[in-house]
Order: sequence, then C-alpha cells, then structure tokens
Amino acid sequence: MSKFESSPVAKAFQKSVNNYLPDSTTLIAGVSGGPDSMALMYLLHRLELSAVIVHCNYQMRGEDSDKDQRLVEKMSAFWGFECVSVRLEKESASNFQEWARERRYEVFYDLKHEFDADFVTTAHHQDDQIETILQRILRGSGISAWSGIKPIENQLFRPLMDVSKSEIMKFAEEFNIPYRIDNSNEESTYARNFLRHNWFPELQNFFPGWRDNILKLSLRATEFELMTGEVLKSVKDDDRSLSRSYFLNLPDPIRPPVLYQFLDEVSFDIRASSSLQKVAEKLTELQSGKAIQLSGEYQIIRDRNLFTIQKLKSERKPPVKISSDDLKQIKKVYGLHLKVDKFTDEFTSETLSMDLSKIAFPITIRQWEEGDFIRPLGMEGTQLISDHLTNRKISSARKSEAFVIESFDGNICAVIFPHHTSDDQLGTISEQVRCSTETEKVLVIRNQT
Repeated sequence: MSKFESSPVAKAFQKSVNNYLPDSTTLIAGVSGGPDSMALMYLLHRLELSAVIVHCNYQMRGEDSDKDQRLVEKMSAFWGFECVSVRLEKESASNFQEWARERRYEVFYDLKHEFDADFVTTAHHQDDQIETILQRILRGSGISAWSGIKPIENQLFRPLMDVSKSEIMKFAEEFNIPYRIDNSNEESTYARNFLRHNWFPELQNFFPGWRDNILKLSLRATEFELMTGEVLKSVKDDDRSLSRSYFLNLPDPIRPPVLYQFLDEVSFDIRASSSLQKVAEKLTELQSGKAIQLSGEYQIIRDRNLFTIQKLKSERKPPVKISSDDLKQIKKVYGLHLKVDKFTDEFTSETLSMDLSKIAFPITIRQWEEGDFIRPLGMEGTQLISDHLTNRKISSARKSEAFVIESFDGNICAVIFPHHTSDDQLGTISEQVRCSTETEKVLVIRNQT
C-alpha cells in the first residue's frame, strides 16, 4: 500500500466516495485556496474524479484575495481541472459571512446546472461538525438539530466529515499541497471563530475527550430522529395529515419533535415562525375548520379528526375554455388529460367518461365556487359542490383545489377531486351526461399524474 493510500485522510475520502457517489460522477468543487479545500482538490486529482473547480473571489483582502485566486487557478491547471473563478463585490452592509455563503452557493448551483454536474462538493470537516452542533445547542435547538452536517444532502457532497482539521493540515504538509491562510479567519469576530479560538483550547484543558463527546451527540440525534419517525408512522393519516386523536394522545413532550419531523417530511421549506412547542399546545384547543399559521406560506388546519398541512391560498387559477375542435388532439389542462374516444362499456376509477353528445360546447374548466351545484350520477336531486366534497371525505384543507367542468349552458358536467378518494375515484360526473347504450363517443378525463 502506498503512502497516499495508507493516509487516514485518503482512506476517509475514498470511503465517503464509495458510500455516496455513483460511478461516472461529475462534481462542482468549491475551492477557496485554504488548506482544507486545496486538500480536497488534491484528493480529487489523485482519485481521478471528474470535477470543475470553482473559486469565489470576494475582493475583501486586496492583493491577498487575488493571490488566493491565482493559486487555485494555477493548481487546477497543474492537476488537470477546468477552473471557473468568479469575482463578487459586496454591495450592502449586511453580515459578510452570511452574504458570502449565500452568494457562493448560488454560484455553485448555477454552475452545477451549466455543467450538468451531479453534486457540489465542499471541504467541510469534523471540526466544522463540532462547531455546528455546539452552536445549535447554545442557540437552544432541539435534539433533532444536533445531528449536525450530513455528508450528503440536496446534491451537496461533503467527503471529509470524518476527518479533523489537524489531520488535514498534516496531510497537506505530508504531500506538499500548497495553500494560503486567510488571516481574517484568525480573528474572533464571528461565532465560529470565537468558539474555535476562545472556547476550544480551554475545553481541551478542562474536559479531555470533549470533541468525541460532542460528535456522539450527532449519533444520539440520529437515534432520536429514527425513534420519532416510528412514532410519526402511528400518528400520520396521510402525507399531509395527522390523526388528531392519536397526536393528542401522545405525551406532551413528544408532540413538538413529532410535529417537527412531520413538517420536515411534508416540505423542507416549512420553517415555523413560532416554537413548535407553542404550536403543539395550540393544537389541543383548535376548533374544527380553524387554522394556525406556521409560516408565510403554510398553515395547519383542523378538519374534524385531522390536522392537515395546507399551503396558504395563492391566486385562483384562471378558467380555461375548450372548444370541440380543441379536442381533436389530447388537451392538457391543470394536470388533466382530456380526449374524445369511442364508447365502450368498460369503466375504471382512473378515468371519467361523459357522453359527448350531451355536452354543450365550449366547456370551461375552473375551480369551483360557492353556490356551484351538480346532479351527481345516480341521484335524482342536485347537491352543492361544497357538500358533495364533504360527503366524499375531501378534507377542508384541500377542498379549494377541486375543479369543475362547466358546459356552455351553465350545467356542471363533472367535479374533479384534488386527490383520489378512499374508494379510488377521480371525481364525479353529472347524471345529465351519463353514458347509455346509445352513446357513440365519450369525453374521457384522466389525471395526468
């Protein structure tokens, strides 16, 4: 085994690549010129991985910033990588580190798309993990957040998470990897640097082994997340709803983490603006039909024995008119396929079929409105759309997503549910357009998904 292959850093990197990356992967590698990212570029070179090197020059340190850029460009060429350097200029007086992070990741993901790469890769390491977990503890984050930085998430690959900063420095010296030191990182101006330079040396003196203990919290958080997930399975009614009775039967301390994991599964964009402990408390008193706003985009609404996550209403979709000529080809409208076909007496839950001769064109596809009514297939009288949706067990949270097909004479020919019902029905047609033995052609509606 060669000196490189026996190196702890190279072993950890190779293991991470084997565990997470498929064959023939192309990477966008963020390289600043510091020891961590230069070691990352060297590892990519030695393992002959396909990568485009990206350097962001923030122009904050004058000539030193330009020297960083020149080093990255020079070594990229020497090791056979294409390199893209981007010069950025800070315009506002906002936090520099926050601005710089946002801008460089915008650059990384834009270039990922441009080069059709599979992942963005960065040189985050074990020390970053420790700092992240400790910051989250000090800021009062719950146990779920203690899992820290994951090796891979959202097309972002961090192959050095099992390697310490000291190991990377030793690796860089051992293999003569050139790098530059950003002196601004040595100033205790920001939270991470304060911990790194003020706390960590003292912690080592008073609590030997504290680093390993902090890293173990990541494992405890993962265990907690798995256990919470098992509890959530027994509480979930569907992908967007919790059973109210099961949720309220949970012990009080369990409800917030279960709710946290549920929100995370529904959408990673949901970040509650108030504490989930307060939300969980409010849910105990929430009346049916009422809602609690979680964020600028989402709310949780009680619909009888369900708590359902609902995206706040946006502008209503405009009505779409369709003539008989439009249906000479398959027409796609709001996730629905419409086509004219010959009548057969075979009916499935995946489609709705209406007698074409009984429909007055042009038809309009629109979201239903208060006061709309339909004569459901098999019924003698009419029924309000709102009542029909309730009877078909469509939750209050999703009723507004239902569509109707209205004929030129103002009759509602069909109502399309926002999801298949418990008996797997796409929607309901009107008795007025039902098919019979005399039907020759039908208008067939199928859900596009």
